[in-house]
Formats: sequence, C-alpha cells, structure tokens
Amino acid sequence: MENKKKYMLFAASALLILCFQVLYYQLTVVFIQSFADRFSGLSNNVYLMVHHTFQFLVLFVPTFIIDKTTSLDLGYHIKDCKKGLKWFLAGVAAELVISLVLGFALCLPDVDEAVFQLFFSGLGEEICYRSLPLVIFYKLSATERTEKERCFGIDIPVVLTALFFSVGHISFRFGQPGVSFAVPQLVTAFLIGIVLAMIFKKSNSIWLCMAAHGFYNIIAITT
Repeated sequence: MENKKKYMLFAASALLILCFQVLYYQLTVVFIQSFADRFSGLSNNVYLMVHHTFQFLVLFVPTFIIDKTTSLDLGYHIKDCKKGLKWFLAGVAAELVISLVLGFALCLPDVDEAVFQLFFSGLGEEICYRSLPLVIFYKLSATERTEKERCFGIDIPVVLTALFFSVGHISFRFGQPGVSFAVPQLVTAFLIGIVLAMIFKKSNSIWLCMAAHGFYNIIAITT
C-alpha cells in the first residue's frame, strides 16, 4: 500500500510538471508576441533571444532562491562539471551521428542565429526541463534508488524528463487550431534530453547543461 501511494504521488507529480511546462511555454509566447507588437522590425533571432531571456528569468529568480534557502540542490554551481564531461562528449557524438543519418551538409548560420543558439537557447529550457523536474523526481523516489543508480543509471526520471523535453518541441497555441511537429526533431530532442539529464546527474551543474544545450544546437544547425 505504501509503495502504491509513492507511485501515485510520482505519477501525479509527473503530470503536474508536464502541465507546468506547457503553461510556462504558452505564457512566455504571449509575452514575446506582446513584445514584438511593441518593438517591431527586429530580426527573428533577436526576438528569440528576448523570449529565451524572459523564460530564463521567470524560472531562475525563484529557483535560485529555493536553491539557496532550502535543502533542494538545483545545480547552481560548477564544482563537479568535470564529472559530466563523458556525457557531454556523448552528446556531441549523438548530434554528429544524427546529422549523418539525416544527411550531413555543412552550413554556416548567420551571426545572430549562432549567438542565439549558443548563448540563449538553453537558458530557461534547462531549468524547466532538466534541473527542476529531475530534482523533484529524485526527491520523491530517493528512498528507492541506490547511490550507484543515482550516479550511473539511465533511470525513469531521466527518460521521463527526456520525453517531456521531446513533447516540448511540439508546436501549438491555446485557443488556436493546429499542431505542428517533425518526427526527426522529436527523436533528436528525446536522445539529447537523455544526454543532458545524465550531464546534470553526473555534474549536478545546470550551468554545464545550458552550455551543452547551446553547443549541441550549434552542431545541429551547422551540419
């Protein structure tokens, strides 16, 4: 009975996290559309930089306070970054393999696109899809995992957060018809989501995840 309650709590928490991620994205889209209406004429990548900066600040401020005032460690440090290096390199290899499968073609992006992808694309997303859900999932299931599983295993929280990250690449708007997605992008997001989750588990540094996210995106748009 006790285990059943734990599983139900875990499932309910997963559903709430997914709903939060969807709502979070939809609300930030409303913000950037309002910003674009007020400040027209900028390039699409500048709007994306503003959008992702806003996404980051919305989550960074409260989660940083939580990190510093509670026992929850959301990864706002760099002391164990070297421990995530293996999985960082695994992500580079995965991106290159995916590029080869989809058709390798070297293409240099515009400067503003490269700046956005490298420095802005992973800021808010890594808090929303990596550190926050992983910390919550592991907090709920901590008594059921050994230290070895926590450090080395691709376990349910890793797979679940990768799945949610993939779902986050399905485009839709509340109140508007139509849903758009590309299967190769969803598969890539899921695989890279596993890598990024493992980087967080190994290094316990959300900063490394943000850097890796941007680096992987640069590989994706140039190959």
